[in-house]
Amino acid sequence: MEDKELLEKIIAKQSVIIPAMEKTGETKDIPEKLRHAMAAAEEWADVIEKKEGRDKEARRWPVKQFAEEAHEHIALFDHETRQQIQEYCELVARLPYDDDAPLGV
Repeated sequence: MEDKELLEKIIAKQSVIIPAMEKTGETKDIPEKLRHAMAAAEEWADVIEKKEGRDKEARRWPVKQFAEEAHEHIALFDHETRQQIQEYCELVARLPYDDDAPLGV
C-alpha cells in the first residue's frame, strides 16, 4: 500500500497547479500533450479519492506523465506556478515507479 499521506499531498498540490495552468491557458497556448496529461492526472485524483470507485486499479503513470510534461513546459507559467510545479515534481518523484503495478490504496 502506498503512503496515503504522500498521495494526499500530490492531489492537494495538483489541485493548486491545474487551475493555475487553466488560467494561463486563457492567454497562452498550452501544448496538447500537457493538456492530455493534466486531464489524466485529474482522472487519477478522482480514482484515488474514490469518486469513481476503481482505486485498486489506479496506476502511477498519470501523475508521473503530468509532472514530466509540466516540468518540460514550465517556462509558460508565472513564478508562483513554476514553484508549485517544482514542488509537485518533487512529491511525484517520491512515488516508486512501476507503470504496471496498481497503487492498491
